[in-house]
Order: sequence, then C-alpha cells, then structure tokens
Amino acid sequence: MSFLFCCCSSCLSTDEYARSSEERQPLLQAESARLFRAPAQAEAKQKGKILAKLVGISELDQHFADVADTFNQQQEHYETMIETWRLLRDSYGCSHRNGLSDCLQRMREEHSGAQLGLQMRGYDLSLAVAGPLGARLQQAQEQVGVLGQAAKAVVAAGPRLQGMMGWVLQQEDQLLQRVREASPSYPEQLRVQANLRENLQTLRQAGDLSVRYRREAGALLTEAAALTAGS
Repeated sequence: MSFLFCCCSSCLSTDEYARSSEERQPLLQAESARLFRAPAQAEAKQKGKILAKLVGISELDQHFADVADTFNQQQEHYETMIETWRLLRDSYGCSHRNGLSDCLQRMREEHSGAQLGLQMRGYDLSLAVAGPLGARLQQAQEQVGVLGQAAKAVVAAGPRLQGMMGWVLQQEDQLLQRVREASPSYPEQLRVQANLRENLQTLRQAGDLSVRYRREAGALLTEAAALTAGS
C-alpha cells in the first residue's frame, strides 16, 4: 500500500501549476506475544509525503502543516522499523512469516558460543550478549536498538496525531463555512472549499495508515516484552 498525493505539471496549465505549487505544502500490529510480522516489502514502503492545499486561513493552514510534520515523522519511523526488521530477518534467514521470537532462536543457534537475550528498559529495546561479540552480532545489536527506538517513536506519535486529525475532521461543516466566508470572491470560495475537502480526505487516509503503523509497532514491542519476561 502506498500513498502519493502530488501535482503533475504536464496535467495542468502554466497558471494552474503555478498556483498549485504555491498552495501546496507537506501534509502530512498486540494480540499475543508472537504476532508481530513484517508486512510484505511492497506494502511496507510508503512513497513520498502527503501534500495538502492551502485554504486561505492561516490558523488552519498551520494546523495542517503541524499534522503533516507529525504524520511524516511517524511514517519515517515506521519505515525505519520495517526496513531494520527486514535487514535483521534477512541476515539470519528468517522469512517474513517469522516473528521476533523465531529470529531470536535462529540467532542463538548461529551464535551458540554466546548467550543472547532481549532486554527492555521502559520501551528501550536491546540485545544483551554474554560471550564473543563478532562484527555480525554487533550489527545485530545495533539493529535491535534501532528497531526498538523506531517502534517506540511510532507508538508515541499515535495519540497526538489522532487528536490533531480529529479536531478538524469533527468540524468539517464549520470549517467549510469559515473558509467560504473568508474568501473574497465566489471563484475563490469554490477553490478553497475544494482544497479543504481534499485536505480532509487526505487526513482520513493518513489516519488509517497511522492506526496501522501504531498497531504493528505495538505488536513488536509487546512480543519483545514477552520475550524479555520469559528469558
């Protein structure tokens, strides 16, 4: 699944493209201890950033920009989490159907001369090693640390982002009226109302993605915590 909202210059006249360029600004799995699975690579990659159009009210334009910054950061952390998990999994021959516990077992088998275990302090995840620490195992330690930090950041962004999105989505009719009343002409009213509707639709799609990101990151941390408690 990927989302890329953009303007294609070849599809617009020169004047339309110029105005569109000025308007646009960046907008933008825990059921058991063994449930975290990385999505297929094609589904995990999100391409580009979500874009939004200006609606002519500085307060709203700033709010959309703040939502953009929060969502784009969450998406970057999610992509880091998925890519790091892929690298760790591939390094030890785990398929995308294997969970964190399966890959940890594979690591223990390949590094039988060392004792390996996951540790969590708060939400900080690490791979503890007692014994020889070669380059490959050191790399795995680094990847586990990055994985935990990225998952923590994804989860942390969720409540704030949902609140920011909910504020505008619950006021759609009022916001349409505000931008209409703030417009100096009828053509401008039509333009900014269309812009606002597009922004709200974009927020709904981004909100669905955000929930998915947080669910998957939460599943990873839940599984890691269970493995820590059981070690």
